[in-house]
Amino acid sequence: MGQKHSLPKKAKHSNVGESPRMKFGAADTQGFRNSMQDSRLMNLLLDQRTSVFGVFDGHRGHEVSEFVAKHFCTEIKKTKAYNKGRIRDALEKTFIRMDDLLRTPEGQKELHMISKGIPNGYPIDKIDPIMSGCTAVVALIRDDKLYVANAGDSRCILSRKGKAIEMTVDHKPELPEEHERIINAGGTVLDGRVMGNLNLSRSIGDLDFKANADLPHDKQMIISVPDITEVTLTKQDHFILLACDGVWDLMTSQEAVEFVDKKLKKKKPIGDVAEDLLDNCFHQAVKAQGSDNMTVIVVAFKHPLNV
Repeated sequence: MGQKHSLPKKAKHSNVGESPRMKFGAADTQGFRNSMQDSRLMNLLLDQRTSVFGVFDGHRGHEVSEFVAKHFCTEIKKTKAYNKGRIRDALEKTFIRMDDLLRTPEGQKELHMISKGIPNGYPIDKIDPIMSGCTAVVALIRDDKLYVANAGDSRCILSRKGKAIEMTVDHKPELPEEHERIINAGGTVLDGRVMGNLNLSRSIGDLDFKANADLPHDKQMIISVPDITEVTLTKQDHFILLACDGVWDLMTSQEAVEFVDKKLKKKKPIGDVAEDLLDNCFHQAVKAQGSDNMTVIVVAFKHPLNV
């Protein structure tokens, strides 16, 4: 979604980090879009046993993706489930909590400030309602366990012996379960889009699609409830790759794994690997005459992970 430039903005913004357990490289680029709406999260030390990474692909604006990237770590650590070691419950509650925060006057004020570029402490006379949203894919590693929570069509891939293991399912309106919920909530699916607008069926934000007071949060047209996948990591698992649909529109999961695997085996710095992946996507995007924003995080594991 969003307007496109005839020529892409190729500048990339990158980060790298490393701990005794893993290292990451992250990069994003605006591409052909007229604004950057993606945000990302990289936290090697959520606590002594836990790291977390996330890609948040914004639509109808950048406000919600920035909000979620800013608040996710704080909110998950507040949950009773997290502090009791129930990571799956903690992830689900935090996804839903993001919507709850966005609905508050304080949340709407913060979205307004993000939208207008207003610094903290600056007086505000009027707050315009913000109805943007974002997909969210979050990978949390605790000891040797990988948990992946997803709402939308961003994706997380695990490389296991060089094979791509898809840890997420793209939430699209044409999926039977998603389509049934949308119709039951009074919505329509036109040309693969909810109400002819959103080409995804789960997200954080998009509060105007979640405004039916007669329905619980998990029965609305668009929901923030994530699917969650859990695996135990072994020495056969080399890295994970998180990316928005701007990447997956141009590469298959297996192509991306093979690309990254080849670069890492050549001992290329992981930050360069992330940037190279975006460059490869750019070549494909130019042939296709346009692409979305693109964001990628590569997380390479060191074994044993539970040290």
